[in-house]
Amino acid sequence: GEALARMRFLVSNSRRLGLLLGQPGLGKSLLFELFADECRRQSRAVAQVNLLGLSTREFYGQLGASLSAEVRPEYDVPQLFRRVADRLAANRLQGTSTVVLLDDADQAGADVLTQIARLTRIEPATGAALTLVLSADPANTNRLHSQLLELVDLSIRLEAWEEVDTIGYLQLALVEAGSQRPLFEESALAELHRLATGVPRRVNRLADIALLAGSRDRKSAV
Repeated sequence: GEALARMRFLVSNSRRLGLLLGQPGLGKSLLFELFADECRRQSRAVAQVNLLGLSTREFYGQLGASLSAEVRPEYDVPQLFRRVADRLAANRLQGTSTVVLLDDADQAGADVLTQIARLTRIEPATGAALTLVLSADPANTNRLHSQLLELVDLSIRLEAWEEVDTIGYLQLALVEAGSQRPLFEESALAELHRLATGVPRRVNRLADIALLAGSRDRKSAV
């Protein structure tokens, strides 16, 4: 979709910071998963961290571990930062770009947000090619530092799915799950989209419930 294309643009043009905005349930985390898999297939270094409730040490610890940096539990924040910065520099020297996907940025503490702003500024010093993408609920962007928002190169807004998006997602998900035949009738797919109002999280839940009910009633298709 368009959001995925915009994230590709950020990385391919070596932009430093992107902001993915979407209401809860619109699939921000799912999009991050899909994009992370795509970046790994392209031999990029990828880190995914959910920022909800993390301390600064926990943030750098998880980030460093995801990037295969040398981080140890006894390291303090300056040591952890230096190990992460060294890993980014090593990636650049090896010709590897780094993509960092940070979920629930609007739920991060002020100290963690300060460290994220710091990361966006280390490229000139280390030569590390780095793109960070934050996700947030648009209703909570006031929780992000103004200095961090000023650094954003591109904002990406997720919208509810159209019916064709819902149908395409469900059909692909069933194929990847090993289904050899359609499990939903066309009218059921349209009704599922209507009930879920195009919200991916609701689509998944309703589809699971429908498939369970169909299995219980031994129906060949819902």
